[in-house]
Amino acid sequence: MSFLFGGVRGREDPELTAGNRRTRMHYARDVNDQRALADDRTTIRRGRNWTWLVVTVAVMAVLGFAGSRGAEEVPITADCVTPAIAVASSQVTAGQALRYRLTGPDDTAYVVTLDGVPVRGDAGSTVSYTATPAGPSLQLAQCLSPSLLLAAPAGDGPRELALLRLADDGSTRQVAAVTVLVRGTR
Repeated sequence: MSFLFGGVRGREDPELTAGNRRTRMHYARDVNDQRALADDRTTIRRGRNWTWLVVTVAVMAVLGFAGSRGAEEVPITADCVTPAIAVASSQVTAGQALRYRLTGPDDTAYVVTLDGVPVRGDAGSTVSYTATPAGPSLQLAQCLSPSLLLAAPAGDGPRELALLRLADDGSTRQVAAVTVLVRGTR
């Protein structure tokens, strides 16, 4: 890591250093540069390692900020009594991200289905799913889920995104649903 912080520069060739000094003095005499002729000390070579470090940190900070400005949260009010599901848009293009969010009691397990088929919304590592016979189930934290992503299915037409409550015996009951119109299938 010494190359980053101006460590050992390696061996300098004395003949090359002397040749460079002579050339500098010849140029100074040619243009009558009195300051260069009076100041015949060897110049201090400073590396640009700190400059590169600062530029790299600035670029990483900008990229980190730009990358974190993803899609906004799906608007839904937390309700710890009545389960509900909300989508970012009621119309999506096939294959694009369908963003949705859930609310309801946080002591209950839920399964989300799209046209009756259990699905697993992606929210990174903020949501953990449990495998059940009814499909992947999740529990809400503080009565609200983060925004979940799901690829919109192919095939034009209305699709039903439903929220099922999972009972202790493994049975499910639909507690909320929303219809999404999918377009753009060729």
